[in-house]
Amino acid sequence: MVKFINVLIQPFQNQVQTKIKNRVLALILLSIIVNCIPYTKPVTKTELIRIAIITGVDSVLISGIKDDIFYENYLVHSNTDLPIFFRPSKGKNVMVNHNQYYGSLEIKKINKKIWVINILNMEDYLKGVVPCEIGKISKNLIEVAKAQAIAARTYAFSHLRQYEELGFDLYATTRDQVYQGKQVEDAIINEAIIKTRGIILTYNGKPIDAKYHSTCGGRTADFNDAWKGTPVPYLRSVECGFCNESPHFAWQRQMSKNEFFKTLRKNLLNMGIMVADSELIKGFKLKRNPKSKRIVELKIITDRTEYVVSNYNIRILFGSENDPDGLLKSNNFTLQIKNDSIIIEGKGYGHGVGMCQSGAIGMAKKGKKFKEILKHYYPNTKLKKF
Repeated sequence: MVKFINVLIQPFQNQVQTKIKNRVLALILLSIIVNCIPYTKPVTKTELIRIAIITGVDSVLISGIKDDIFYENYLVHSNTDLPIFFRPSKGKNVMVNHNQYYGSLEIKKINKKIWVINILNMEDYLKGVVPCEIGKISKNLIEVAKAQAIAARTYAFSHLRQYEELGFDLYATTRDQVYQGKQVEDAIINEAIIKTRGIILTYNGKPIDAKYHSTCGGRTADFNDAWKGTPVPYLRSVECGFCNESPHFAWQRQMSKNEFFKTLRKNLLNMGIMVADSELIKGFKLKRNPKSKRIVELKIITDRTEYVVSNYNIRILFGSENDPDGLLKSNNFTLQIKNDSIIIEGKGYGHGVGMCQSGAIGMAKKGKKFKEILKHYYPNTKLKKF
């Protein structure tokens, strides 16, 4: 009986050993295959982002831990050996020129000037963006803060590695999104960020380019009203009707003819178009988007030729030193001549594309939820938890 059992067990053991050998060989083969596959960055829920908070300066003051030593107001200047890195100490954030920031810092040189890159968690980044972009929000308007948090998060995700050649993702200015670190942090907005944690807007499964602006003036703009390129279905002109309480809903500027044409020639020169003083500017031809009413092309007619300015450059053309960033408030305007003056009457503030922030506030005042706000300004998109 014992011999019979041993006879049955022996083939079984041989089968097991064979299976083990086969599995080991399979694992070795799999390991070889995996090592031949190019490395792909794993997707994480706590994506880090790199923000250029100081650009092109000769010196900067930094507080934080460098090489395991805490420094307060460490002076980085043009002769400092760069790059160097600072991390927060226990209970203290890093500081740049006395302003606090979450995360860590990389101080480097680009074109012989000092740049400071803030490396931090995406959600902490939003704490320094949303208050700058939407302003002070009362508790009863938290839905607009949620909408802005999602728009800002989406914009950031869709622009990661945008300036990879320089070693960061976004600027901390209107060039991307205004970011001022911990100093602008707000309890109500932090609550909105937490309640929408990880939520982004998507189109065809990818983060959208979530453009937004201050005030549309009654109707948002099409993508090509502001920029050239292939438009996307979620950045098209939609009726707003919620931003009429904004101080930028309608506006007017009056200039003397002399001041107007002097500024015009100067702006043309800055754009690379030289119009000689002897060349008489006789008039303008305006081409509008019939839906959004925005000027998409402008011809300057002189006694010698015509000059064409289009899209975003139109705001540069008519901007003045008194305008933020030197840009006309919007490209939804009319020109009138009255005696010795030129009158520019316009509507809205900003490029007009995507979410109208003043309109979003107006929708929240009427009881609309963040999902309704985002759906209105970004049609054909879906919300997704990243």
